[in-house]
Amino acid sequence: MNIKKLIIGGAVAASILVSALPAFAAQPTNPGCFGKDRAAYANANGSLGHDVGGVGYHASLRAGDNGAINQAYKTGCGGDPVLE
Repeated sequence: MNIKKLIIGGAVAASILVSALPAFAAQPTNPGCFGKDRAAYANANGSLGHDVGGVGYHASLRAGDNGAINQAYKTGCGGDPVLE
C-alpha cells in the first residue's frame, strides 16, 4: 500500500514540475506585423467605408479567401513563428 502511494506521489510531483517549466515556443521574426499593418490601413482608409478604396470595399472583394489571404500576408511579413 505504501509503495502505491509513493509511486502516485512521485507521478504527481513530476507532473507538477513539468507543468511549471517554461515553454520554449518559436517566436516570429516580426511579431504583430499583420495586425499593425491592418490597423494602419484601416486608419488611412477607414473613412471611405464601402466606397472604392475603403476598408469595407476591399474586405468585400476578398470575402471567400479572407483567411488564406491573411495567412499569406502574415507569412510574408515575418509574422509566423520560426523554429530555430
